[in-house]
Amino acid sequence: MYTVGDLLKYLNQTKLYFINSEESIIDAVIYMKEKQIGAVSVRSGEDLAGILTERDVLWKCDLHEDLSRVKVGAIMTPVSDMITVNPNLDLEECFNLMNVHRIRHLPVVVDGKQVGMLSIRDLVRAIVDQQILVSSQLESYITGRT
Repeated sequence: MYTVGDLLKYLNQTKLYFINSEESIIDAVIYMKEKQIGAVSVRSGEDLAGILTERDVLWKCDLHEDLSRVKVGAIMTPVSDMITVNPNLDLEECFNLMNVHRIRHLPVVVDGKQVGMLSIRDLVRAIVDQQILVSSQLESYITGRT
């Protein structure tokens, strides 16, 4: 079974995206759109402070309010409430965490420092690819092909 660390290596994820908790929601949305990401990690100074997702913006913002005045820190999920994983966790366990907690993004954290971000899409692709490989190997074994 593959782990989060294996998937991060496979994805060759070299760039993590961060915004400051004092940024406005409008600036955060513009940044997320530019980077084509559905979630961004939030820093306060150099420390991981939380995560901001598309859902946070849609569900927690009063869209009649001037969002250029609302700070990311006001609606983000704080680090104390974040669901995070480490690189040794099995991919199926990650998928179950996302399902149970109804989240689409999992920050990968080692010793309090973020080293990656997995999306539900990353996990589904990896699990499907893994199942296709196993199926192919079983078919080859059963039919005697190598």
